[in-house]
Amino acid sequence: MQNAMPKSLKVPSVVSDAQMSTVKVSASESRKYGANEFVTVAMLELRGRDKELLFKQLETRRQAIFEQMSKLDIQNADIEQNSVDMRKEWSYDKGTRSLTGYVVSQSFAIRCSSRSVAAAAVAVLSAELDVEIDRTSARLKGEDSLRKEIILSVGKKAMDKAESYAESVGGKLGKAISVSENGGSDLMHGRRVLGVAKFNDYSEDALLSSIADSVSISASVHLVVEL
Repeated sequence: MQNAMPKSLKVPSVVSDAQMSTVKVSASESRKYGANEFVTVAMLELRGRDKELLFKQLETRRQAIFEQMSKLDIQNADIEQNSVDMRKEWSYDKGTRSLTGYVVSQSFAIRCSSRSVAAAAVAVLSAELDVEIDRTSARLKGEDSLRKEIILSVGKKAMDKAESYAESVGGKLGKAISVSENGGSDLMHGRRVLGVAKFNDYSEDALLSSIADSVSISASVHLVVEL
């Protein structure tokens, strides 16, 4: 899915000074693509007083989550694991600090090529009370090459525009003096879904619709050319 949506072009100007005349133009373009990769970021978090036991429990829970993802045809290679973090929890009584236990956590980034599979993964993880889901992002594979294509297109538009204005005053374009550009991805994130209570508020269709199905890439250029 690809819809070209050129943005409005700024009014160019022909500038003349004692040294040279220039043509200044700006152009921009935005295209929307169907997302072909979906990344869900989630965190597994456990609390307890025994550090060694917590790390063992974390390993057990992590393997259980991997098995659940495998049932959705999500392979271990599609799950990026971050380092395990541990912090202490304290209580305070009349200015005295006491250690009450430890918190161990590990975050994951789960990649899916299907929006429906991503929604199914969110549904499974939402039922786990020790898992917190941060977001699901729609992405594009090969985004760099698509961005290059748009930059080349918008650059050509700017040059064509500059050439037209040069011809309108009987001039001819010389060399490009300066080029500046700006562009980015509009990655829409899905809703935050935590725990069974909140998950039960969403129907299957609502959960699917909470995950974006497209990504927009835009680029703009400001061009100064010698006249």
